[in-house]
Amino acid sequence: MLDPSIVKTVQVYIQAVRSSGIEPKFVIVFGSWAKGCADEWSDIDLVVVSPLFDRARRLKDALLLWEVAAETDCRIEPVPCGEKQWTDDDSSAILEIARREGKRIAPEGKKQPACF
Repeated sequence: MLDPSIVKTVQVYIQAVRSSGIEPKFVIVFGSWAKGCADEWSDIDLVVVSPLFDRARRLKDALLLWEVAAETDCRIEPVPCGEKQWTDDDSSAILEIARREGKRIAPEGKKQPACF
């Protein structure tokens, strides 16, 4: 179970990302917060899954995730990921860790799937 304050921080971040023009389908919290071993200095590792990132990657889109993170909570460290990449990519160690250990957060107002 994720710390409720982290869930709230991630929801605020998701809303800010949406306001900036990127529509995440969901976000995965991974790393120390997902494993339950975070401390006061821990960053918030996120995989931001959006169909936008399935097309050719643009540096400005990735930078926008970081800019929104800096404005929302400087602990957030986002990794952009396409929907297809999330399901099909078996070469990324970060995505494999996020799939195995991560906790999924849907944007507010969107239904969380029954299983992950």
